[in-house]
Amino acid sequence: MNDDKKATLKALVVSSIGFTILFGVIIALMNGIGYALIAAPIAGLLWGLLMYFFINSKKVKQQTQITGVDERDIIHSGGANHFKNAEAVGGKLYLLQNKLEFKSHGFNIQNHAFIIYTEEIKEITYFNTLGLVPNGMKLILKDGDEEKFVVNNRNFWKTAIFRQMQNQSL
Repeated sequence: MNDDKKATLKALVVSSIGFTILFGVIIALMNGIGYALIAAPIAGLLWGLLMYFFINSKKVKQQTQITGVDERDIIHSGGANHFKNAEAVGGKLYLLQNKLEFKSHGFNIQNHAFIIYTEEIKEITYFNTLGLVPNGMKLILKDGDEEKFVVNNRNFWKTAIFRQMQNQSL
């Protein structure tokens, strides 16, 4: 199992546990602790399984595939959310030789494809999603714009992007 799949599986397990706890608290307040102890773990397990099948579905993979690029030109790719206005648009982020390309899946309100050329990037910083989860990566562009992504293994992404930026400046 590669590192990205491990990170995705870990994120699914952690989010399923979080869902179980949150759902359990709400159900306990509404229906009592006895019901919550049964319903919450079942709901958390079902939610995790549904998310796993969604992420690995053929439809999502087809929708997030970039075109006009040889697969050998893809340096790194992985599931990601791109913040567009208030929505965390789900899709896939690709690192190519001279650009980052994001392509959303069709289950978002704001479907889009997005390209950032590495020569446009001034700085890469991190943020925590919801102030807690250490999976946010912010690209600060030379023109002052900022693009935020949620990714697995943000340290790897940052290192790989910087490596491509350095290769271009040579």
